[in-house]
Amino acid sequence: MKMVDVTSNILCVPVPNDGIMEEETNAYIIHDTRHGGLAVVIDPGSEAGTAAILAALGRLGDPPVRQIILTHAHPDHAGGAAALRAATGAPVWLHPDELPVAERLRVSVPVDGYLADGQVLEVAGLTFDAVLTPGHAAGHVVFIERATGVTVAGDMVHGRGTVGIFPPYGSMRAYLHSLQRMLDRGVTQLLPGHGPAIADGPATLRRYIAHRLAREQEIVDYLAAGVETIPDLVARLYPDLAPRSQFAARATVHAHLEKLAEDRRVVCEGTGEQARYRVVG
Repeated sequence: MKMVDVTSNILCVPVPNDGIMEEETNAYIIHDTRHGGLAVVIDPGSEAGTAAILAALGRLGDPPVRQIILTHAHPDHAGGAAALRAATGAPVWLHPDELPVAERLRVSVPVDGYLADGQVLEVAGLTFDAVLTPGHAAGHVVFIERATGVTVAGDMVHGRGTVGIFPPYGSMRAYLHSLQRMLDRGVTQLLPGHGPAIADGPATLRRYIAHRLAREQEIVDYLAAGVETIPDLVARLYPDLAPRSQFAARATVHAHLEKLAEDRRVVCEGTGEQARYRVVG
């Protein structure tokens, strides 16, 4: 089992994903035996990750788990919450805006408490501020450590690339706003839901914003050249796309088009994948 000590108080446990996706999910255990021996687990991943998390807790001396906290309800982050709750007795916390997401994706999440923007999480001598960051998911929450800026970032960022935006519960406009909000909160190191830790969080967030805005302009340029549908846009934007990435690419292009329509730069005619888009003016 791989484990990474991110700091003396934060352990990263990459856990497998039950066939949901090939990539592991980073579960984070915040712990410190000097402060009562309690632990908090953020994003347990799928049910296949429960054994790995329990083994990691065993390495730490089996501290009682005070809370299981979910950044959002996608199955690769929240699917194992029920199993870990059954094994540890710890309550599960989630932002209420994620309940429709869990229902839509058929993720069984036993919610014992609701997260709120501005909520304070104190554990292991650390103080984390919960910051609502919708965009990837409607009720996505990140946790920014007040003294250091170290941030448990969920799926706002990816250690090896970018993240997908999935309407109707994902929004490109909200995502860009949330990236800026994280920048404004003084984040430093980012601990993503997938991939390695990101040392220079601000540079990464600025790069993400620039990338999304550049992609938006690229879409406008293709529309102006007569490319009208989401499948055709995906084929041009991602010519070497692997089949398993098709859904995420189409959803993200759709999210860009929704934002462009909100900005009154694009109009849509029709529905579904055969909907046709054109530039205004």
